[in-house]
Amino acid sequence: MSHLSLAQVYAALAYYHANRDEIEANLAEEDAEYWKLAELHSKKA
Repeated sequence: MSHLSLAQVYAALAYYHANRDEIEANLAEEDAEYWKLAELHSKKA
């Protein structure tokens, strides 16, 4: 099992905080696409 070093965790958190708006927008787009496809799939069933 791979483990992250404390430096890697810090770098990931720093990146997130520096780019929070962009990351949150991307997650919202992916979430919307998921629900769109889930609805489309449920109509076919």
